[in-house]
Amino acid sequence: MKKPKFPLEVKAGAVRVKIYNVSTPERERYTLAYYDGPERKIRQFADFAEAHREAKDTADKLNAGRGAALELSGADRDSYLSAMRQLRPLDVPLNVAVAEYVKAKAFNVPIVEAVKTYAESHNAKLPDKSIAEVYQEMLAAKRRDGASEAYLHDLKTRLGAFSRDFKALIADVQTSDLDAWLRRLKLAPRSRNNHRNVIVSLFNFAKAAGYLNRDKSTAAEHTALAKTKGKAISFFSPQDMAKLLSSDDKVIRPMFVLGGFCGLRTAEILRLSWEDIRWAESSIVISEDVSKGGEARRRRIAPLTVPAAAWLADWKDERGRVLPIDQPEHRVKDVCDTTEVKWKKNGLRHSFITYRVATEKDFVKVAYEAGNSPAMIRSNYDAVATEQEGKLWFAIMPKVAANVVPMGAIA
Repeated sequence: MKKPKFPLEVKAGAVRVKIYNVSTPERERYTLAYYDGPERKIRQFADFAEAHREAKDTADKLNAGRGAALELSGADRDSYLSAMRQLRPLDVPLNVAVAEYVKAKAFNVPIVEAVKTYAESHNAKLPDKSIAEVYQEMLAAKRRDGASEAYLHDLKTRLGAFSRDFKALIADVQTSDLDAWLRRLKLAPRSRNNHRNVIVSLFNFAKAAGYLNRDKSTAAEHTALAKTKGKAISFFSPQDMAKLLSSDDKVIRPMFVLGGFCGLRTAEILRLSWEDIRWAESSIVISEDVSKGGEARRRRIAPLTVPAAAWLADWKDERGRVLPIDQPEHRVKDVCDTTEVKWKKNGLRHSFITYRVATEKDFVKVAYEAGNSPAMIRSNYDAVATEQEGKLWFAIMPKVAANVVPMGAIA
């Protein structure tokens, strides 16, 4: 049997029922789409044969119902027959045409002229582009635009699986199909929303490229956001930070210092060079190349705080990469094992923001320093730590400094 081409259209008179193949490697699934009056109906089936039988039965019933609905005579019959003759080449049911006409008249504009104007600027035929093709084009475009490897890896991880599971043209994918796929991933709410965000980016890329209608929102934009529960941020105590900095591993120490006392992300530290630190100005230039990768990259100036400058003093004349390793996880684990400190994911950056808010009491300033929004800083870090705890955090100094608070003072 010849493999059908999707979407498959089943006809009965003026009625059209479409079958979409939305199967994944794990599960066979088909979507029926048709109009019952002005309302669009969607139905799901797990078997193609069943979906095809139901499509034919639905088309026959709708067509028969419309044919027997009216027994007219005289002028009404002539009007009905004339309307049906004019609609026949368009394959548009009479009730659908009337419903669309009524909606259009509500705008109180000349309909024919409005349609002509719209057609002149919008009715270019959309090219047939599969999701896999659009994904590869987007990946190549982002690489040419200089996107970071971390951002490209994220696209490959999330959109690679998506493009393998969806074999359809991007214009044929429905919101319900995307929602079903996202829910089948069985991810935590935040992770599911991250997958959704890159899918939205893919569809927006397709819209910008002319593969989707530029004047309509995409199917991806209407997908449901998973509800995330508020979760308290995890940060280090001043005592734990002092223990981490007491380690003999000097290679990893700049990561602890720049994350905990300056608010840099781990990815930013991995891309940072010693030349980016402006010692005389007590600041760190976070360029676009250093900042968070992809579309969120932006330049900012982070503070080189007093404790950070003190702990990094031995590196003041260094050049090149601050962290000469690509995977710091093993060294971090060794330090935590030695110092008996439980590692907290993103805990260094969370600690900086938490204690900086407690001491500065300025959401806008801290948001700029951390490369975040004031609203995010307020909602996640306000009143998490006391001012005294903040002062203790930024009083953690190397033992060699004679005129500052030693680590033993906060133990």
